[in-house]
Amino acid sequence: MFLFSACKACADGNHPDCYHHACLTADGVERGVMSINRQIPGPPIQVCKDDLIVIDMMNAMGGTATAMHWHGLHQRDTPYMDGVPFVTQCPIEFMSTFRYSFWATEPGTQFYHSHAGHHKVNGHYGAMIIRQPEVNDPNAHLYDFDLPDHTILGSDWMHVDGEMFMPGLPSSGGILPKNLLINGKGTYKYENGTATNAPRDVFRVRKGGRYRFRFINAASHVCPLELQIENHPLQIIASDSFNVQPVTVNTLVTTSGERYDFVVNADQPSANYWIRLRAIGPCDYLNIDQTAVLSYLPFSVPEEELAFTDRELPAYSESLFEETISANHPNTTCGVSKPDVCITDFEAHSRDDSIVNGVPDHKFILGFENYRMTFDKTFGENSYEHFMNIHDDINLQGAINNLSFTYPPFSMLTQPELLREDMFCDEHTRPAHCDQSDSHCTCIHRLKIELHSLVELYILDLSPDVNPLNHPFHLHGYQMHVMEMGQNLTEPITIARAQTIARAQSLRRTTVTNFPPSKDTVSIPSKGYTRLRFRADNPGFWLMHCHFEWHTAVGMALVVQVGEPTDFVRAPANFPTCNKYQPDVDEAMFR
Repeated sequence: MFLFSACKACADGNHPDCYHHACLTADGVERGVMSINRQIPGPPIQVCKDDLIVIDMMNAMGGTATAMHWHGLHQRDTPYMDGVPFVTQCPIEFMSTFRYSFWATEPGTQFYHSHAGHHKVNGHYGAMIIRQPEVNDPNAHLYDFDLPDHTILGSDWMHVDGEMFMPGLPSSGGILPKNLLINGKGTYKYENGTATNAPRDVFRVRKGGRYRFRFINAASHVCPLELQIENHPLQIIASDSFNVQPVTVNTLVTTSGERYDFVVNADQPSANYWIRLRAIGPCDYLNIDQTAVLSYLPFSVPEEELAFTDRELPAYSESLFEETISANHPNTTCGVSKPDVCITDFEAHSRDDSIVNGVPDHKFILGFENYRMTFDKTFGENSYEHFMNIHDDINLQGAINNLSFTYPPFSMLTQPELLREDMFCDEHTRPAHCDQSDSHCTCIHRLKIELHSLVELYILDLSPDVNPLNHPFHLHGYQMHVMEMGQNLTEPITIARAQTIARAQSLRRTTVTNFPPSKDTVSIPSKGYTRLRFRADNPGFWLMHCHFEWHTAVGMALVVQVGEPTDFVRAPANFPTCNKYQPDVDEAMFR
């Protein structure tokens, strides 16, 4: 619990008490949480490329099961360590310990987070930075320092457990955060103008240095996060751990699961400067923001003196400087004639011609939506489908191609002997339990792909939302080349138009033809589409899903099966198994 007995008089203004190792302050509002080693965020993992990482995860949370996903790592040699319950492993039960062991094969800015329930929004996340020799970084000449202390974890924050909103409360007015945190710290501003007495995070620099910062969007809700540093432009050099040609902006926007690395040149007068994170988009009207401090002051100045600064905070609507160039902004028109930068405006340092210019072996059109469920489907007798109630009587279920994803009772990757073809569904095949008169179905949605094939995905936003969202889609086990993006601002894009989408004159379209950037988490434009490519060379079952926590929970996901079970890397001996238990009833047993 935040501000519990370990914090002593922190909330009353005794600042040293706030820095006790067991005191978790967050934004200073008391609530119950889920922590890792009594830390939020969890302990940072700082390693070198090709190191062996071994983590013993012990579940001490009564009444729960959990698992941890290592976001950004492809787990090529250890797919059973990807950390998705019922896809790559069985959940870790209460009082059980599971040893994660894998190689740090993907250098860059990664992070870890729970893939069970709503544990992530309750505090189960942390940074994982994998460094490589400077000679392998094409942007190494742009910075002087790459310090562990310069990792920024941005997250949204609620003042109640995330489970309170699954499926939801009719009177809640939506599933939105109350605040933001920067590295698990910050203050909360009450409506009467007062604020909690909690420390902000502090990032120290020396004048004249060029510093590599790493930003991780660990949020769970639908609101993009906008980052600015007062009087300091951001020179972006990587996205989702993949190097890009440097681009300088003053505003960076990210959605859940994305990571960006940028260089800050400490060339301003020696002083303190605000680092400000704002929740935008659907959160605009809530005026939610958070601040940290970029300090040039001598290291002899105690951190608590900087963290509790009396300097007046900027208003939510007040920019820290003129917003001339934004990166990745959801409302941006992109292209060579525009100053703003979309992900398709970034260029990689190299490319794989066989992917960029090859002829795809598989083409999939994936249209996603949150559709409104009928009362009978939601509450009919013997109907127990997942849904979220956003307010009043509006109950939504997520779907891709009209299929809402659910899980089997066992681990698909590590218990292949239990797999049956009739347990899966796709847009052409539906299981017997699906109502043929209903356009939507809840089932184990699978894309089956041949090993080593070239795959092209069109991901389309079919949502008729009056409140536009940019859904971030994450594919486990892979990096994707972002080939093209576009929007239709007047009406939702339909699957029927997907075959001609690249030529449609009514679309705002951006295309990279030379060196498309790679990402593992891609924000799909609202009422738009994205075209992606990847080489299916990592066999196994890999989850692909919207990275908004509630959207995954209500079925906006699918599994990608690459290869046959005979191609999969086998799990170690005695790897945990699970399944339902429904034996035949033998009356003789009860006599």
